[in-house]
Amino acid sequence: MKDNLLGECTKLRNATSSLKKKVAALRTNLEDIDLSIEDFNLRLDKLVASTDIYRAKIEREKGREVRQLQHELKQVRATMVEQSKEPSVSKETLRIASTMTIFESILQHICQSAQDFRLSSYSFLFPAVFERVVRCEVEDYFLDELPVSAMEVIRRGKKYVAWLREDCATHVTDPDAWEVYNGDICDWWRNDALPLLYGCRDEQWDVDLPMSYHEMMLWQNEPAERPLLLSGVFDAYEIYRKHKEDVYASSGVRDFDLRVFTNSGV
Repeated sequence: MKDNLLGECTKLRNATSSLKKKVAALRTNLEDIDLSIEDFNLRLDKLVASTDIYRAKIEREKGREVRQLQHELKQVRATMVEQSKEPSVSKETLRIASTMTIFESILQHICQSAQDFRLSSYSFLFPAVFERVVRCEVEDYFLDELPVSAMEVIRRGKKYVAWLREDCATHVTDPDAWEVYNGDICDWWRNDALPLLYGCRDEQWDVDLPMSYHEMMLWQNEPAERPLLLSGVFDAYEIYRKHKEDVYASSGVRDFDLRVFTNSGV
């Protein structure tokens, strides 16, 4: 009986020891599992962080490209709007504007307070030059840049005006004075000023007749009649009015005007 009891106790102790070993092993396995879970969580956090970084980088780069394209699209649209508002200007239009700007600058410096001389000059320049320029019939009539002889033409023109003021008792726009002096003024342009500006003389100027006194008075005093009276010249001045600023610098007139205005010797 006693031996049986001792045997059972020994078995029980052995079973308890085995159970403790199994519990210890289970605890070790649980600790390993915990470490594995922690390692997995760390790896997962790193993966999530890397993913967020990569996503932010892609969004930043693609966002920059999208914004750049949006900016370029905005510029293209703005350019198209401006182009639709301002139709392109032809080369011929700019050449007409340049020629008219040059002549108006020269006349402005010559005439100043002698507007009767300007009107008399117009009577020849309108048919002999301006109408030919606006019709674009003769290439040589265009003046894309101010001729170097412009200063000399102004000097001679001022000298002519000074003589006119001494010789003529009234203004050239007086009907009687017009009959006396207008032909000579037209000859001055025909034989002196225009050959200087163009570098040669056109034989057509010998057969060109100036506008009459009454036509020039109508041009001066009745602006509404200009499109009917001289449609070609009117068109030339419309082009000049619209595009003067476009050619003011490129034609050399801007620098020339500044130089003449500051040169008391001209």
